[in-house]
Amino acid sequence: MLEAIIGVLGFLGLIIVLLAYDALSWGLVGYKFWYWFLMPIFPTLPAIVFWQAVGLMFFISLFKSAGQVIKKEYKDEVSQIALTILLPWVTLLCGWIAYAWIIPKLAH
Repeated sequence: MLEAIIGVLGFLGLIIVLLAYDALSWGLVGYKFWYWFLMPIFPTLPAIVFWQAVGLMFFISLFKSAGQVIKKEYKDEVSQIALTILLPWVTLLCGWIAYAWIIPKLAH
C-alpha cells in the first residue's frame, strides 16, 4: 500500500516538475522572441520582464494545444517528455538563427 502511494506521489511530483519546466522554458522563448522580433517592429510596445513572458505564454497556451501538432505515434509518455524538454530549445535555436543571420541580411 505504501509503495503505491509513493508511486503516485512520485508521478505527481514528476508532472509538477515537467509543468514548471515547460512554463519556464517557454517563458524564456517568449521573452527572447519579444525583444528579438516584436520590439524592433513595434517600438511602442512595453518592455516586459521574464515573469510577464511566462504569464503571457500561459495565456497563449489557453488557445493552443500541443497535442494537435504532435503525430499519434509520438503520443507515448517517453516521447511526450522528450518533446516537452526539447521543443522549447529547438524553437529558441530556430529563432536565434533567424534573428542573428536571416533578418540582418533581409534588412540590407
